Amino acid sequence: MASCSIIAKLTVIILIIITNKKIQIKNEIKKPAELYSRDLEGKLLFMRHGETDFNIDKNNKKRRVNKKYIDCRLNEKGIEQAKSKQEILNTLSFEKVFVSPFYRALQTLNYSLSNHPNKDNIIAVVHPLVSEVGNCINDFILDIKQSKKDFNMNSSVKVDWSLFDEYVKGIKYDENFYYFQNFDDFEENEKNKIYEELKSNYDNGRIEEFKNGLSNLTKFRFKRKRRLESLQYAHERFKKFLNYIKTNYKKSLKKTKEKIFVVSHSCYMRLGTDKISYDSKDIQQYHNNTYFPQNCEILSYFVN
Repeated sequence: MASCSIIAKLTVIILIIITNKKIQIKNEIKKPAELYSRDLEGKLLFMRHGETDFNIDKNNKKRRVNKKYIDCRLNEKGIEQAKSKQEILNTLSFEKVFVSPFYRALQTLNYSLSNHPNKDNIIAVVHPLVSEVGNCINDFILDIKQSKKDFNMNSSVKVDWSLFDEYVKGIKYDENFYYFQNFDDFEENEKNKIYEELKSNYDNGRIEEFKNGLSNLTKFRFKRKRRLESLQYAHERFKKFLNYIKTNYKKSLKKTKEKIFVVSHSCYMRLGTDKISYDSKDIQQYHNNTYFPQNCEILSYFVN
């Protein structure tokens, strides 16, 4: 009887050990890898653009449809924020630099790298995949032709638009409206009708009508309480850009002394910090674990 009791106790102990081990393994599998850090140790660095008046406007309902914020520029503080990053950025070596096509991102790039010791050899590539999540008035382009004139291979920091131009060739939208390609959350016919009217006003120089149309598009978005670009689509863009980096810089990803530097936007960067979304098929909102970067804050993303 004693031996049976000992065997029973051993059996219970073994079962407990096995169960605990299974729980431990299960937790290890579910535990997500770190996606980013707030230091500069990683290969891939993202920096949010500097402050704009849209960022500090406290009237959230009015600001999101206000025409003056279309493709908004940096304010004085935003310019100083970008310049303040020169000290740290000047100590870094860049393998590649990318920038969003939006004016505030291009300005931030220019001010932050204008005194870099290797500035003459830096060529920033405009990449459409790192654009902001399109939903408010400041997420629309005002005049891409003017942006190209202001930021090009002759500007303080050289800017290359060739990758952007190739992207536009592969979509049905004009370069000034390339972001319409990302608008997945309303009917195609409806989207095309709005696009054609906006494009007609833009092409024919009816600037006020064009601005009014963009404001109305934003009002339409909030009236129906649905996004223009879903968070799911925007997150797929983020992952697609990571895959672009993995594919094109595979051999140098572990060489973190030379950075890949990206000037982008808050919501886009925030989605990249969202662990839950990497396994989600339908992202309706930002989850609690996301990190919202401040103006000109730099995050280091891990490319596995």
